[in-house]
Amino acid sequence: MGILKFLFKSKPPPQETTYKIVERHLDIDDHRFQVAVRKDKRELYAENIFQAAEKSRDLIFSRFSLLNENPPKPHFAPSLEKAVDWFRGRNLSKDGYGHIWWGDHFVYKCAICQARRELPLRITAVEHLTVATVIPHSLSIEGWRVIEVETEITGKGTPIKKLDMYTTVPTITWHQVPNQYLCRKCSEKLADVGRGSEAADYFVFDME
Repeated sequence: MGILKFLFKSKPPPQETTYKIVERHLDIDDHRFQVAVRKDKRELYAENIFQAAEKSRDLIFSRFSLLNENPPKPHFAPSLEKAVDWFRGRNLSKDGYGHIWWGDHFVYKCAICQARRELPLRITAVEHLTVATVIPHSLSIEGWRVIEVETEITGKGTPIKKLDMYTTVPTITWHQVPNQYLCRKCSEKLADVGRGSEAADYFVFDME
């Protein structure tokens, strides 16, 4: 009886998503050479994919990115599920192109003493972008990516990619607070020696 109860017990409901979906449309006929598409371990412009497509499967891709973004944001995945997984660092594609990811937590590191505090990183918004053309006829591809996240102490921010010592690294630009950090102890030490104004350029966090 115990075995049957285990086999047929009801499954817990799937976790409810709380992020919003932001819809966007990009007409490639007006924005040529701005979308790089990864397909069959090659990188092509979106217009090349559309011009060569004869069947629906010719539009299958592994990811695409916007070339003129400043700063660059995450690339687009072919599904919402993959976009969230890749942002978290799970089930990464093997398309011959490197991945970076933001993970499930964000680490605040003090610029002076290197003390660290880690907090859960919650996804609050996902972008759904349709890239379309009417030349030679109406075709489109759709991609998804995470565009907004949140922690309990810094609020909401935008995931971006940053070049650091010739390496592209994931980071977050917070909407309301600075993007460099001091722990409370180091902030107070600066104030004690008359340098408290320097802390204004930093987000000061408390250690647990």
